[in-house]
Amino acid sequence: MSSSPPGPEGSGRVRVTSPLATAPRHVRRSVREEIDESTGVGEVYMRSLIRSQLRAALTVVVTLALTVGVLPLVFLAVDAVTDRRVLGVPLPWIVLGVAVYPCLVVLGWLYVRQAERAEREFSELVEAQDDR
Repeated sequence: MSSSPPGPEGSGRVRVTSPLATAPRHVRRSVREEIDESTGVGEVYMRSLIRSQLRAALTVVVTLALTVGVLPLVFLAVDAVTDRRVLGVPLPWIVLGVAVYPCLVVLGWLYVRQAERAEREFSELVEAQDDR
């Protein structure tokens, strides 16, 4: 009987290791890194910002459509409005040529405020997550 040297070849034993023992450790990334690298988490953060800005834009568009967009219908439906004159100028001309613009400026200002607030809240959220 010949004796084989001790070891893995001769003993028939197999070394079993856990894949977790050799796996690289999870590196915790900041939210900014997640956003910069467009990971799944970063995409969720960006979608939330875009969704809030889209909501603000749609609010402005709907408000504009319901106010300024309805004016021609009012002018068609109500003859008393189209027949009225202010300082010799028809009222629809004054409304569409003068009065609409301050409303547009106010809507634009409100939109910018809402968009900046969404961005500020997003920045605060990202910074709060990074501080953890």
